[in-house]
Amino acid sequence: MRRAGARVRDARVWGDGKKMSATAFGGPPQEVITAESLLYDAAERIGRIREGRLGLHIHLSRLMPQNREDAKIRIAFRMFESMVDLYRGQMFLLTNSDIVLICKDARLADLDAIVYKLRALFSKDPLTYTEGEDGEDRFATFYDLEVEYDAFFQLCGHLVAEAKKRIAEQRAAPAIHDLDAAHLTKVLDRMAGLDIAGVVRRQPCVRITERNTAEAAFQEFYVSIGDLQKVLAPDVNLLANRWLFQHLSQELDLKVLGALQSARFQRPPVAFSVNLNMATVDTPVFQGFLDLLQGRAGVLVEFQLMDIFGNLDRFFETQRRLRTRGVSTVLDGMNAITLQFMDAELYETDFVKVTWSLDMATEEQSAELVNALSPVGFDRVILSRCDTEGSIAWGLKHGIRQFQGRFLDSMVSAVTMAQCPRAAACTLAQCIQRHGVIAGRPRAECGDNTMLDSFPPLRAFR
Repeated sequence: MRRAGARVRDARVWGDGKKMSATAFGGPPQEVITAESLLYDAAERIGRIREGRLGLHIHLSRLMPQNREDAKIRIAFRMFESMVDLYRGQMFLLTNSDIVLICKDARLADLDAIVYKLRALFSKDPLTYTEGEDGEDRFATFYDLEVEYDAFFQLCGHLVAEAKKRIAEQRAAPAIHDLDAAHLTKVLDRMAGLDIAGVVRRQPCVRITERNTAEAAFQEFYVSIGDLQKVLAPDVNLLANRWLFQHLSQELDLKVLGALQSARFQRPPVAFSVNLNMATVDTPVFQGFLDLLQGRAGVLVEFQLMDIFGNLDRFFETQRRLRTRGVSTVLDGMNAITLQFMDAELYETDFVKVTWSLDMATEEQSAELVNALSPVGFDRVILSRCDTEGSIAWGLKHGIRQFQGRFLDSMVSAVTMAQCPRAAACTLAQCIQRHGVIAGRPRAECGDNTMLDSFPPLRAFR
């Protein structure tokens, strides 16, 4: 590995940096050395010899909070070790979780391959497959340092300033505790008195018909973990312990089902889709939810792969009992990577939900997905995270008819505003937000909750 100066043990620099203090020698404490400051020093040195040098900035700080798991970020950082060895590189894990790599004479194909693997690692996050308003990739930025050195050096200076500000804020902020048994008990006590409806979100699944019209196949209801943490436990990282969080999520399931039963929809959805743990299906609360909707609306239950893997026999038995009640099942969380290793049709769910990513548009990836999804049947596929028109067009080209995502949320709200007599008092962003909640101030501020709960007729893509 290439040495990065006297202050760096090797070319890997972790985000926590090292504290240099002179207090023990009677002098004032010195400034904390961060990965950002070491990156700035390295960028300053290579400014003298830029030929063949490349920079790569992975923007993991832009991931949603629940997707910035420490373990995954460390895995992502380790993925670059081969580049350090091969191309005399230096890599830096910044204090905001971003990763920066500087290397010399590297093959772009090798860098692209690592970025592709990183997108797969964080594939559940919209950052990995959405573009910015200017069309730029928001997940990764490449710099040819021969011609873009000034921009890169300016970025490094900006990162140093941000790190200093962040460290100062962290010192002043209250400590965040990982979820443990004691904190779980406190969180459950708080949740008992919480009106959960305020953090329940909804999103339509849009079915595009053969007649070039679009209709709402169902509305999915779920809890925003970020909002829940702000309201319930701002001092606790709810996702720190997966097993304790699963217990919390089971209690959360019951609260959500209760909120849906008491929700005041002016026009209820044609079908409700809920993300549940398998254990929740056996509870009286869920059975009461089914009884309430019997003959009034359809019900779908979405299961996560990890829950299914925990007890496969129980999953098939649960699925059989749900079907006797007319409830459809959805295999959730599939993507281009998992479909390469799993036969989705073996789980015999009524639908398979696949997360869209830009990589799926490539010829090779498209061919692999067609092979993987053909046994399932494209009429049973739901393409989720559709944040661009291109994702819809790709799905229609391959026979998919059901879609979810922010692009469709925007279309629904835009058409609603075009028909709403009170639309002049609202912005599109406000309408989108109001469509996505079932209670609280945004809904109360809407002048027409009947229109808010109605699915407007849409003209489909040709």
